[in-house]
Amino acid sequence: MAENENLVETENVVPDPSNAPEKPSFGKRLGTGIKEWCRKFVVKLKRRPMNIAFFVLIISTIVNLCCLGKYSQLGMITHYSQASQGLCIFVCQLFCILVLLLFMNSFPKRSKKPKIVMLVLTFVFMAVMIGLDIYLYISWGKLHAEDLLVDRTPSQNESYWVIGTGNQKGLNTFYPGAMAGLLAHLILVGLAAVLTATYPLYGKLINKINTRKVIESTELKEEIDTSAEV
Repeated sequence: MAENENLVETENVVPDPSNAPEKPSFGKRLGTGIKEWCRKFVVKLKRRPMNIAFFVLIISTIVNLCCLGKYSQLGMITHYSQASQGLCIFVCQLFCILVLLLFMNSFPKRSKKPKIVMLVLTFVFMAVMIGLDIYLYISWGKLHAEDLLVDRTPSQNESYWVIGTGNQKGLNTFYPGAMAGLLAHLILVGLAAVLTATYPLYGKLINKINTRKVIESTELKEEIDTSAEV
């Protein structure tokens, strides 16, 4: 009889809403989500630190492709289309895409060691792109210096510098962008090559980052209570 009374009493007990856990604020939940995303991101970098170099290489390809219009406009000027510079632009654009495929094949996901042949080809393609960028940068820089010395100053030949002939625009419209794109691509490819060669070194530094998930006391208590009910 006493046991039945105890069961009735426990069934009629209403939980006190004041004892319910408070829901965290939006800012706290957002901060926790960002922190968890960063932790998972670092865990992925621990497994594949060469992704940093791959990311820089992707950025260099995007920069080069975005500047292709500037290169083409500059290469259409007779004075700037000397010494197969159009061929250099084509090879550089082709290699900036193929090098991404070579990089991905150099580090297969299911292999702990890189493929040496593909890795060597990746460095060769990077070296070729760096050489072509340097060649175009120096060549176009010399030609631009010659333009400034001869009878082609903006005041004397405005159509060459600003307006251009037909549907073409003047030299000042696309020359600065083309040179800036070459320099940016050169720096990014060089940085990607250095990061690819040194990924075992900074990979060890990334492995020292603590990515263990800290379980709060409230979460631990909830897990214990849940397991007790089961």
